[in-house]
Amino acid sequence: MWRIQIGAIALAVIAASACAHSKGGGRAGDVVYLDQGWGEEERRIFYRASQGTRLLPLRWFLALEREDSAERFAASDHVARYRFIEDPGSKDNPERLPVGFARDVDAATGEEYVGFTCGTCHTRQISYRGTKIRIDGGPATIDVVAFTDAVFNALDRTLKTPDKLDRFARAVLEEQVDEASVRALRGQMEKALEVVRLQAVSGGAGGPHATVAGFGRLDALGRAGNLLFGQLDPRNLRATNAPADYPHLWDAPTYDWVQWNGSIMQPMARNIAEALGVGTHTQLVPDAQGTRMEVRSSIRVDNLRLIEQQVEKLRAPRWPEHLFGRIDQEQAARGRRLFRRHCASCHDPGLTRPNEHGKRFRKATMSPLDLIGTDPAHAVSFNERTADLGALGLGTLGMAQALEIGTWAIRETKYEAYGLSPEQRRAWDGYRPNRWRAPLAYRARELNGIWATAPYLHNGSVPSLYELLLPAERRSKRFYLGSTEFDPKRVGLRVEPFQGAFELVTDRPGNSNAGHEYRDGPRGNGVIGPALTDEERWELIEYLKTL
Repeated sequence: MWRIQIGAIALAVIAASACAHSKGGGRAGDVVYLDQGWGEEERRIFYRASQGTRLLPLRWFLALEREDSAERFAASDHVARYRFIEDPGSKDNPERLPVGFARDVDAATGEEYVGFTCGTCHTRQISYRGTKIRIDGGPATIDVVAFTDAVFNALDRTLKTPDKLDRFARAVLEEQVDEASVRALRGQMEKALEVVRLQAVSGGAGGPHATVAGFGRLDALGRAGNLLFGQLDPRNLRATNAPADYPHLWDAPTYDWVQWNGSIMQPMARNIAEALGVGTHTQLVPDAQGTRMEVRSSIRVDNLRLIEQQVEKLRAPRWPEHLFGRIDQEQAARGRRLFRRHCASCHDPGLTRPNEHGKRFRKATMSPLDLIGTDPAHAVSFNERTADLGALGLGTLGMAQALEIGTWAIRETKYEAYGLSPEQRRAWDGYRPNRWRAPLAYRARELNGIWATAPYLHNGSVPSLYELLLPAERRSKRFYLGSTEFDPKRVGLRVEPFQGAFELVTDRPGNSNAGHEYRDGPRGNGVIGPALTDEERWELIEYLKTL
């Protein structure tokens, strides 16, 4: 018998504050919510509905101390350093967990776990002159890798420090503290800290965090491959060398292909892969005859569908003139003409032909690496990576094919368990087949709400819209991530150094800020349009604010 065990390892979470009470936008607490088509109900589902992901048992997480002190790890002032946003006013959150943490109960054991929602990596909060502004579906600004490392480092220190272990055991076990129960707890902690699992999170035998992601970035595909296939065979582990921004979600359900490299077609497969990547209890095992793959998984495809339905309602945030200043409409009109001339061929491509179900989708324009000229690591890494699935009788497969097979098996098993009709299956699939690919290209999309998604390019290597319109040699070579303070002039986040900031250095592998350039010369090798004057740059920026 063979099996893949995806352990209770997870990424960190983007948190959010109190929820709005009107779909028309407004304030809740001290946070401004823009009109994105969501109200309280949609936010609570997106922030709290369990996908079946499991970081740690909830009792463990609440009892865990910081590695270097006896202070509670989950305290708001501690998690804030990773840019989580506290959620103090929610009635369904007595422990004051950050938004994005969801409870999930193991049906076999009754153990309550804490895991992550889709809102983990796709909720943003920015600030301007003391006002906090929520961007639902926006790219998170959290440092996932640092937070995840800190959780398991704290757990490891607890296991190895008698005083810490005693306090932890008393908090977790309560009145059932005895020698046998503490011994069993130690065994559970040791299992959670197995080296191969930590390698899967930290980047594998090739070296932990070979290219450090920092705030707002993650090599999600690389880590998902480690988490899925690293335990099957440690040789499947790879260093995480291709960090990318979290993509924003508005309009995502309407596209034919998603992800920065345009690798996934079907919404359900995309969401299953996302859940796997942030830590589920999943086993793939053969039946007795070896002719069928049996799936045992904590993944909640019913809630994945529910979350997807909320994202289908989500609209791009409009530029809040009452906060950032009025848009110069005459300047924006000139910018619109420039956009139609230089940008629309990629960023306004239209719709696909109707598919077999009569459905049409927004086209994802794929720009080959030798044309767009941006850092190739993210696309190349996924294209070249393989997984040895010999233990499953499948040999060595490309990563795209391996993930297609795994997500298909989970989907089929769960659909059968729910007794879905053929039409329900098609609806849950978004009327698209489960197809994966690994092109040497990056995906362009429409730019509505682009003002709210800095930094730019797939790897977050350009801090503002203004710099994105500059030739690469004039872009910042080093800047600092971690601030949530918005810059409405250049349209980006502030990038000056401060204590606790992450320095992004663009000459390191995976971090290049080259490509997508407007400068004179032959097209290709990163040149996509003619040189712009400074006046034209500001006109384009003013137009992009209107989208």
